[in-house]
Order: sequence, then C-alpha cells, then structure tokens
Amino acid sequence: MTRVGLVVHGQPPELVGGTEHLVADLAAALAGRGDQVEVFSGSIEWRPAFEVVRDESGPVPCVRVHRHDLFFERWDKVANPFVERAYLDWLDRFAPDVVHVHHWARLTTNLVTAARARGLPTVLSLHDLFSSCPRYHRVKQDGSFCRERPTPDACRHCAPRWAFQGDGEIDGSVSRFAGDLAREVQSADALLAPTHGHGRRVLEWLGCEREVTAIAPAGSGVAITSPAARPLGDAVASVGTPLRVGVFGHLHPLKGVEVLLDAQAALPDPARVEIHVWGDAPEQAMGEALHARAGDRPVVWHGAYSPADLSGAPIDVAVLPTLCAESYSFVLDEACALGVPLLCTDLGALADRATDRMALFGRGDARALAGLLASLADDPGRRAAMGAAPAPPTHDMSAQLAALDEVYRAVIEAHGDRRPAPDEGRAAAADERLCALEHAFQLREAGLHELLRSEHWEQVLARLQAENEDLRGRLAAGDSAG
Repeated sequence: MTRVGLVVHGQPPELVGGTEHLVADLAAALAGRGDQVEVFSGSIEWRPAFEVVRDESGPVPCVRVHRHDLFFERWDKVANPFVERAYLDWLDRFAPDVVHVHHWARLTTNLVTAARARGLPTVLSLHDLFSSCPRYHRVKQDGSFCRERPTPDACRHCAPRWAFQGDGEIDGSVSRFAGDLAREVQSADALLAPTHGHGRRVLEWLGCEREVTAIAPAGSGVAITSPAARPLGDAVASVGTPLRVGVFGHLHPLKGVEVLLDAQAALPDPARVEIHVWGDAPEQAMGEALHARAGDRPVVWHGAYSPADLSGAPIDVAVLPTLCAESYSFVLDEACALGVPLLCTDLGALADRATDRMALFGRGDARALAGLLASLADDPGRRAAMGAAPAPPTHDMSAQLAALDEVYRAVIEAHGDRRPAPDEGRAAAADERLCALEHAFQLREAGLHELLRSEHWEQVLARLQAENEDLRGRLAAGDSAG
C-alpha cells in the first residue's frame, strides 16, 4: 500500500474541468485498489476568513482550502502563504509516501519545493500552459498565439492588470511568477505531461532542460454507444443534402467556434454545409454573438450536452477549431469515437496526436478550413477513407495506473530515507518566515481593498457570491431529487 497525496486546483462537484475530473478519477482508482489517498484541493468559493475544510463525503478524503483574499484566481495573486501553511500542515499530518502535484491555481506557487523541503518524493504533471503564461493559455490580447518565454519585456503589455498597476509592479510580478513556476518544474523528482510534445514546449518556454515522461490520461469514461449518423453517404453534398459538420465543447471564444462559422461563410455556397453546435457559452453575450455571426446560414444549436449525448450524432465530419494549444484533448477522443473524419487546428496535442483520420489547418485560418470542408463535401471517397483510418490511441485507467506505478516506485526508491530529522530551530525559523509573509500579504490585501473600490469590486464580488449560492442551491436540489 502506498500513501499518495494528490494536489490540484479543484475537485468535483464544485469544479468539473478536465484536470479536476482526471484527478478525481485517479484518486478513486488508487484508493479502489488499496492505496491510501488524500486530495489537497483549491476552491473557487471565497470566504471572509481563510478556511480549511476536510470533506470525507466521497470515496477519497479531500482537504479543501478556501481563500479569503480578493480575486485570488488572478495570475499575480497565486502565491499565498496561508495556503502554504495549510499545505505543510496537511503534509505533516498525512505523511504521504509520494506527492503528485497537478496544479497551482487557487493554491500557491511552491507546492513542489515545499514538499521537497519536507523530504518527500514529488511528481509534477503539466496539464496545461499555466506555468508558462500569466494569461494562462498563451493567447495574447490581440488573439495571436505567444511563443515567447515569460519575461517582463515579453509580458509587460499583455499580462492582465488593474488600471492602478504600473509597469514596475507588473514586471516584478512576472519575474516572481515565472521564477517560482520554473523552480517548481526543475525541482520535481519526476515530470509528466499528457503528450511528450506538450511537455517539451512548456520546458522550452520556461527555459528549463530536463526529462519529461509522457503518460496519457485515462479516457473520459463516457462511452459513445453508436457512431455518427451519416445519411450523406456516397453522395456529393448539395443544398438538399448538405455536409453536416459537428463541433462540441464550451462555446468560449478560445475554442474557435467562430472560425468554423467564418469558414462556412467563406464557401461559395454556404448552404452546402450545415453546422451542428453542441455546448453552451459561459456568458449570454458570447452566445448571442455566435448566433449573430451565424446569421441565417444553416446552423443547428443543440445546447448543453454530455459526451453520451453525442451517440448517433447527425454529422458527417467533426471540427476541432480550438485556438488553444491543447495538452491532450478529451474532445478529440470523443470525436474519434463517432467514426467520422476530423478537421483540427495544427496546434498543441491535436498536431502531436494526428493520424490519417485527421486533416490539420492553421490556427484561426477560416479560409483553409473552408477549403477542407469543400473538399470533403465534394469527395465521398476521401470522407470514407478518413473515417476508416486509425484514430489516435487512447488509454484506460489500468494503463495509466501501470505507468504511474513505475514513476511513483522510482521516485520513492531514489529518495530513500531522506526526510530531515526534526529540528526545533529550523521549524521556528520556518514559522517565523511564514508569519512575516502572512503579515506582508495582509498589508498588501488591505491596500488592494482600497484601490479596488475605484473599480467597483464590491459589485463584482457580490455577483460572484450570488452565483456560488445559486450553484449550491441547484446542486442541493439535484441531490434531493436524486
């Protein structure tokens, strides 16, 4: 039995993104086979006083920290001494054999180095681009993709800032953000990424040189029970029998649905392509903008969905037009399960994982995508050949656990018995350091409170709190109904 500590920025049911679900599934699988597992998690729920809550309602205990500072998800506020103290207390109490860090957001920026200082073996997974970009996704304000290292000169005019923040403060924050996270990447005993290409890109942008191991995550666990329904078959697309093109996921601007709509508009006869959209926009205005962009062209809006809802989807082709450099893409796996040709952005893991099932087009290049759509509309043979070509390989939980077992065992064995002996003087110095950091943090927060009054933060905070209360109410109502 191994004692495994998993560290992540959020957990279901509060947060249900890909990384959050991946860690929840991994925790359950490890515990299910007999390992002792706990999760140390962040939360989006602000509280008036910093609070640590132990939740044992699920299959694995989750220690969740609730921060009390304003807008703590901002890039320049990730580092937090209160979270560090709670994290160290958890490490001391749980005493894991290995610590597996999955994310820093909502927590703090020294999760790996703090565990190493306790003499604990550490594994770090790079699930996204957060460690190399204050904007999170490396997409600049003008929509272009950034390939520069995070430095003050590169980030000064792009990193999000309040109106009262000057260049000097931004430069200092960028230096600390980049330095802290590069140190985390260099300090881990083992570094993992969903694809080797993703890991190498992040290392290059951080200016780090070290080995990275690619371990693909287990699939989403949701089976597509039937392939896409494709009545176009051997026919050439026409206005009467259009090429039906599916796109699915969050309808956030970075997911690129606009690129597909613009590609349809660029066709000589847009009515030969019918677009099917699954998903909701995170804000009403975003959804309205997409509908306006589609105009009166043939677009079917299916709304919110679960992957299982895609079974039998009425499409001939799937498009993944994301503007982000995905690190793996569960949506790609879901699209592949439909047995249709795929048209994908030539960026990130979509390019890393490409097979003959997929044709790639330049990021944001609507005209290139329009050319691919026209080709598939005119050529039933190419559609059939692409749909029958091998899909990118996927992995189940047993394969992921087998790969992780090798990594965990190696770092534990290499570490040996390196835990430092108790030292009251060192413990007192560490506590004094944290007290000083907490005091400085509180002073900065008090100043931020006053400065943000000019930007009406009270209304923003009230809205966010109301949204959280509404979400809790709906979740409680759902549990009662169940």
